Amino acid sequence: MSGHSFTDNHPGFPDGLLRALARRSSWSRAELARHLMVAEAEVESGLEVLGSLGLALLRPDNRVGLEDPLELLDEARIRAAFGGNTDLTLQVLEQVDSTNTRLEQMRRQGMAPPMACLADIQWAGRGRRGRQWLMPPGAGLPLSILWSIRHWPAPDPTITLAAGVVVIRVLEALGARGLSLKWPNDILVHGRKLGGILVEGHAQAGAGVDLILGLGLNLRLPRDLPIDQPYGDLRDAGLDLDVSRNVLAARLLEALTDMLATYPEPGFAAYRTPWQAHDACAGRPVLIRGARTLEGTGCGVDAGGRLQVLTAEGMVSVEAGEVSLRFAP
Repeated sequence: MSGHSFTDNHPGFPDGLLRALARRSSWSRAELARHLMVAEAEVESGLEVLGSLGLALLRPDNRVGLEDPLELLDEARIRAAFGGNTDLTLQVLEQVDSTNTRLEQMRRQGMAPPMACLADIQWAGRGRRGRQWLMPPGAGLPLSILWSIRHWPAPDPTITLAAGVVVIRVLEALGARGLSLKWPNDILVHGRKLGGILVEGHAQAGAGVDLILGLGLNLRLPRDLPIDQPYGDLRDAGLDLDVSRNVLAARLLEALTDMLATYPEPGFAAYRTPWQAHDACAGRPVLIRGARTLEGTGCGVDAGGRLQVLTAEGMVSVEAGEVSLRFAP
């Protein structure tokens, strides 16, 4: 997932606090405590947590409210804008550790796909190679989809690349520009990280095989976050900030579930050409670290989604997995 790099467990805040602040312009701490049915000390602690995430809070006359309006995710608004699979179970949360993790927990509890989970704040979204990501309130869009692939002949790793194409199509249809794809799962804006995709497969005896497709997008990140790589958001893509988070969520869910419903036929063959057209590595020096280190020039992907790198020894195909790709000087 994309967002603010985060490794420590975070205390969170009382459920309902963020939604209360977004719904009404001014509260006393006592009013919030009564509304949430918690102690005032928990309210104060929660306000400190939200403030530490960069949420601007007004505190005039010992009252508290949001300095700027905040559009929170709303299931009814998402469904109203969603024209896709009506069987999709939708869970919209105020805060979550990881939308992928939440869907896996629901799957283990016997909930059947298709399901989707979205959240306003994600404390510990999971990226590739065990990285964790925090998604501050209203600054991004974390969503995950649980989908049955029991009819697939085999798990297909190209689904990650196809999902990247789908996300870019949605964003460009809304007016975003300067987008590209960095193999295997990063979405870039003008060369800086805009988002990421994480696909995980899960098998269960007697229940077939499911996958969880997770997406994190940066919408309006603060400019001074201590992130260890160049990052951007949809403002850098020229996307109007008035674009609704709920409409964006609906468009993404609709497009991604449509794609999942047709996989694995025609599969990546239908997405390879647009993927190549947005390939951030094409013709550029790249450095790949994994079981061995490779240096060369990116030359697109093959029909199986493997990165093609032209090295001094010739063309090498790189499998997605425990590798790290960087643009070389």
